[in-house]
Amino acid sequence: MVRYASLAIALTAVSASPANAREYLTEVVSEVYQTAGSPAEIAARAQTCIAQHLAPGTVNAPLIITSDIEGGMIVARSAITYGSLPKWQIRSRFTFEAREGRFRISQTNLERFNEYAGGWAPIGKWTGSQWKKAEQAYIASANSVAACVLADRSNKDDW
Repeated sequence: MVRYASLAIALTAVSASPANAREYLTEVVSEVYQTAGSPAEIAARAQTCIAQHLAPGTVNAPLIITSDIEGGMIVARSAITYGSLPKWQIRSRFTFEAREGRFRISQTNLERFNEYAGGWAPIGKWTGSQWKKAEQAYIASANSVAACVLADRSNKDDW
């Protein structure tokens, strides 16, 4: 009995060590993009691009949570489906930040839906979790908004 108790305590100490701590994908931050305009001008373009390229992922939930266009800040919900078999659902808090002549996008509160684990959960960074595919999906969503913000709209067809 004493021998098993000692073994259990030793295993608990090993599994609780920092080297064995679980790591999660917690944030994805884009590069800093250069573009013309004040924070307000860049954020105004971004607001339209966010509406065109993101989805809130929840019925009746607003896409944009809050915004300060003059200050160059927009916070939105983002939900993405990626993969084929299995098909995954992920979501994040999508933050667009503009400064004079530049902007970046950060995504936080990263979660993946797992029907078998009881719903939304953090994305673990361990072998077999396919976290790199989730990270690539987050990067692709930020890139689509960034490309839209950077697009030259001066040559729009006059219809």
